Amino acid sequence: MRVALIPALLIPLLLATPTRAEPLPYGCHFDPATLSFTGSPVEQAGCLLRHVGPLGVKQAQPLPRLFARLLSEGGQPSPAALAKALATLPQPYRAYAVAHAGDPAAQTAAGLGLTYFVIHDTSTPLLGDAPFPRWLDRDPLVNDFTPYIVAQPVAHIFLNRWGQIWAGHELSEPWRATKLESRVVGRSARGRFVHIETIQPRRFMPGTHSEATTQGPHPGFSRAQYRMLAALYVMFSARAGHWLIPAQHATVDDGIPEAHDDPQNFSVKHFAREVARLTVSSP
Repeated sequence: MRVALIPALLIPLLLATPTRAEPLPYGCHFDPATLSFTGSPVEQAGCLLRHVGPLGVKQAQPLPRLFARLLSEGGQPSPAALAKALATLPQPYRAYAVAHAGDPAAQTAAGLGLTYFVIHDTSTPLLGDAPFPRWLDRDPLVNDFTPYIVAQPVAHIFLNRWGQIWAGHELSEPWRATKLESRVVGRSARGRFVHIETIQPRRFMPGTHSEATTQGPHPGFSRAQYRMLAALYVMFSARAGHWLIPAQHATVDDGIPEAHDDPQNFSVKHFAREVARLTVSSP
């Protein structure tokens, strides 16, 4: 959730009001008319799953073949994949997910369905100059949900490094957690995105003391977080009735002033491997 730096010369261009008949002129080119990014689902995923480096710098990387296949073939998770995903979820969230597995997902005010599965990191707690805890994935302060339990949580789901889940909003509730939704497109985009906040602490980069120049740990995500992200991806895709397009906070907001730089140190390969574990049948 930390802010990525934007060159000052670009700000006047980025602040210009886009022509609503054309895709927005930055990042992956979101079209306010269709409430979709430019290109086929596979092309959109390729842009939205670019590697996000320190300070929000993006680099192209290969799209895992699993996502290319799922998104090009269309369809939705099989009953067997959904059952595996639900069984993977921890209690007490599993019981809730099972009870509501057949409920509809969010849609926009215009009736467009949920399409994008957006991965964030919390960028908190901020440790300042202190080192990351030695046993990061088990640290009780790092993994505490309490700071995120507020009147209007910023995301649908919060996922800690133990693999525990706290739900901030029901999937049927249209919500916003990116600047694209809240500052650029507005309320019409709500219901197009589901947002997953993964707990990841930050510390200042060496020689800096600004919240705009922080770094996450290596590895950025725990094994349990990748496993739960995959289960949530399958479950939410089943509720949406089609495979959602995976995305990241920084790539959704790419080019928008004061855009965030998360998720840091996220492995698309590890995520795809966990989704494959739930969706690919054994020979």
